[in-house]
Amino acid sequence: MVVLCFPSSVAQEGDLDNLPDPVLMDFGAAPFAKTYSISHRINPFYLRGDFDGDGKADYAVLIVAKKGGANGIGIWLSSQKRILVLGAGQLFKFASGQFADLDFLNEWQVYGKRSVEPGVEAGPPPKLIGEAILAGKKESASGLIYWNGKKFVWYQQGD
Repeated sequence: MVVLCFPSSVAQEGDLDNLPDPVLMDFGAAPFAKTYSISHRINPFYLRGDFDGDGKADYAVLIVAKKGGANGIGIWLSSQKRILVLGAGQLFKFASGQFADLDFLNEWQVYGKRSVEPGVEAGPPPKLIGEAILAGKKESASGLIYWNGKKFVWYQQGD
Protein backbone atom coordinates (compact mmCIF):
# COMPACT_ATOMS: atom_id res chain seq x y z
CA MET A 1 0.00 0.00 0.00
CA VAL A 2 1.30 3.43 -0.96
CA VAL A 3 0.02 6.50 0.84
CA LEU A 4 0.64 9.91 -0.63
CA CYS A 5 0.27 12.93 1.59
CA PHE A 6 0.01 16.47 0.27
CA PRO A 7 -0.40 19.63 2.28
CA SER A 8 -3.95 20.98 2.08
CA SER A 9 -2.71 24.44 1.21
CA VAL A 10 0.53 25.25 -0.54
CA ALA A 11 1.53 28.84 -1.20
CA GLN A 12 3.36 29.09 -4.47
CA GLU A 13 6.16 31.57 -4.74
CA GLY A 14 6.49 33.17 -8.14
CA ASP A 15 9.88 33.46 -9.74
CA LEU A 16 10.57 37.19 -9.79
CA ASP A 17 13.54 36.55 -12.09
CA ASN A 18 11.03 36.05 -14.91
CA LEU A 19 10.18 39.76 -14.83
CA PRO A 20 12.43 42.06 -16.88
CA ASP A 21 14.86 44.20 -14.88
CA PRO A 22 13.16 47.57 -15.58
CA VAL A 23 9.81 46.18 -14.40
CA LEU A 24 11.31 44.52 -11.34
CA MET A 25 13.20 47.68 -10.43
CA ASP A 26 10.04 49.81 -10.56
CA PHE A 27 8.10 47.31 -8.42
CA GLY A 28 11.00 47.20 -5.95
CA ALA A 29 11.64 50.95 -5.81
CA ALA A 30 10.36 53.44 -3.27
CA PRO A 31 7.68 54.69 -2.89
CA PHE A 32 5.91 51.72 -4.54
CA ALA A 33 7.72 49.08 -2.47
CA LYS A 34 6.93 50.94 0.75
CA THR A 35 3.22 50.71 0.01
CA TYR A 36 2.79 47.43 -1.92
CA SER A 37 4.32 44.00 -2.26
CA ILE A 38 4.02 41.44 -5.05
CA SER A 39 1.38 38.79 -4.41
CA HIS A 40 1.48 35.15 -5.48
CA ARG A 41 -2.16 34.36 -4.73
CA ILE A 42 -2.95 33.42 -8.35
CA ASN A 43 -0.78 31.41 -10.70
CA PRO A 44 0.56 33.05 -12.81
CA PHE A 45 1.26 36.06 -10.59
CA TYR A 46 1.95 38.28 -13.63
CA LEU A 47 0.76 38.66 -17.21
CA ARG A 48 2.65 39.99 -20.22
CA GLY A 49 0.74 41.76 -22.97
CA ASP A 50 0.60 44.89 -25.06
CA PHE A 51 -2.11 46.56 -23.00
CA ASP A 52 -1.79 50.09 -24.44
CA GLY A 53 -1.34 49.05 -28.08
CA ASP A 54 2.11 50.61 -28.59
CA GLY A 55 3.70 47.36 -29.80
CA LYS A 56 5.84 46.96 -26.64
CA ALA A 57 5.46 44.50 -23.77
CA ASP A 58 3.59 45.68 -20.67
CA TYR A 59 3.25 43.73 -17.43
CA ALA A 60 0.33 43.24 -15.02
CA VAL A 61 1.46 41.99 -11.61
CA LEU A 62 -0.66 40.92 -8.66
CA ILE A 63 0.00 43.17 -5.68
CA VAL A 64 -1.16 43.58 -2.09
CA ALA A 65 -1.23 46.75 0.00
CA LYS A 66 1.11 46.47 2.98
CA LYS A 67 -1.31 48.51 5.08
CA GLY A 68 -4.68 46.77 5.25
CA GLY A 69 -3.86 43.84 2.95
CA ALA A 70 -6.11 44.88 0.05
CA ASN A 71 -5.41 42.96 -3.18
CA GLY A 72 -4.97 44.55 -6.57
CA ILE A 73 -3.11 44.70 -9.85
CA GLY A 74 -0.11 46.85 -10.67
CA ILE A 75 0.19 47.48 -14.40
CA TRP A 76 3.57 48.60 -15.75
CA LEU A 77 3.17 50.27 -19.13
CA SER A 78 6.43 50.34 -21.08
CA SER A 79 5.39 53.62 -22.72
CA GLN A 80 5.02 55.34 -19.33
CA LYS A 81 7.63 53.42 -17.33
CA ARG A 82 5.46 53.63 -14.23
CA ILE A 83 3.01 51.44 -12.38
CA LEU A 84 -0.72 52.09 -12.47
CA VAL A 85 -2.53 50.59 -9.47
CA LEU A 86 -5.99 49.03 -9.70
CA GLY A 87 -7.42 48.10 -6.31
CA ALA A 88 -4.90 47.40 -3.51
CA GLY A 89 -6.48 50.23 -1.52
CA GLN A 90 -7.24 52.41 -4.59
CA LEU A 91 -10.80 52.45 -5.91
CA PHE A 92 -11.39 50.69 -9.23
CA LYS A 93 -14.80 50.91 -10.92
CA PHE A 94 -16.64 47.72 -11.86
CA ALA A 95 -20.13 47.34 -13.33
CA SER A 96 -21.60 46.90 -9.84
CA GLY A 97 -19.65 49.64 -8.05
CA GLN A 98 -16.16 50.67 -6.98
CA PHE A 99 -13.85 48.38 -5.03
CA ALA A 100 -10.53 49.01 -3.32
CA ASP A 101 -9.87 45.29 -2.75
CA LEU A 102 -9.87 42.92 -5.73
CA ASP A 103 -9.71 39.82 -3.54
CA PHE A 104 -12.74 38.33 -5.33
CA LEU A 105 -10.75 37.96 -8.58
CA ASN A 106 -9.22 34.49 -8.60
CA GLU A 107 -8.41 33.92 -12.26
CA TRP A 108 -6.96 36.01 -15.04
CA GLN A 109 -5.42 35.75 -18.49
CA VAL A 110 -4.44 37.95 -21.41
CA TYR A 111 -7.30 38.61 -23.84
CA GLY A 112 -5.90 39.21 -27.34
CA LYS A 113 -6.66 42.37 -29.30
CA ARG A 114 -9.84 41.37 -31.11
CA SER A 115 -13.50 42.21 -31.14
CA VAL A 116 -15.34 42.02 -27.84
CA GLU A 117 -18.70 40.29 -27.53
CA PRO A 118 -21.50 42.31 -25.92
CA GLY A 119 -21.45 41.93 -22.15
CA VAL A 120 -24.21 41.54 -19.62
CA GLU A 121 -25.99 44.91 -19.24
CA ALA A 122 -22.67 46.64 -19.89
CA GLY A 123 -23.51 48.79 -22.89
CA PRO A 124 -21.84 48.50 -26.28
CA PRO A 125 -18.58 46.55 -26.30
CA PRO A 126 -15.33 48.52 -26.43
CA LYS A 127 -12.96 48.59 -29.39
CA LEU A 128 -9.68 47.47 -27.88
CA ILE A 129 -6.57 49.62 -28.42
CA GLY A 130 -4.34 46.77 -27.26
CA GLU A 131 -4.66 43.48 -25.46
CA ALA A 132 -6.81 43.30 -22.33
CA ILE A 133 -6.95 41.29 -19.13
CA LEU A 134 -9.82 38.84 -18.80
CA ALA A 135 -10.35 38.57 -15.04
CA GLY A 136 -13.02 37.05 -12.89
CA LYS A 137 -14.19 34.79 -10.17
CA LYS A 138 -14.26 31.10 -11.13
CA GLU A 139 -17.73 29.88 -12.07
CA SER A 140 -19.11 33.38 -11.56
CA ALA A 141 -18.64 36.86 -13.04
CA SER A 142 -15.89 37.96 -15.40
CA GLY A 143 -14.90 41.05 -17.28
CA LEU A 144 -12.22 42.76 -19.31
CA ILE A 145 -9.76 45.23 -17.87
CA TYR A 146 -8.63 47.33 -20.82
CA TRP A 147 -6.83 50.58 -21.63
CA ASN A 148 -9.14 53.22 -23.13
CA GLY A 149 -6.30 55.60 -24.03
CA LYS A 150 -6.35 57.40 -20.67
CA LYS A 151 -6.90 54.79 -17.98
CA PHE A 152 -7.80 51.17 -17.32
CA VAL A 153 -11.51 50.42 -17.20
CA TRP A 154 -13.73 47.38 -16.65
CA TYR A 155 -16.20 45.91 -19.15
CA GLN A 156 -18.52 43.28 -17.67
CA GLN A 157 -18.57 40.02 -19.67
CA GLY A 158 -20.71 37.61 -17.72
CA ASP A 159 -22.42 36.86 -14.44
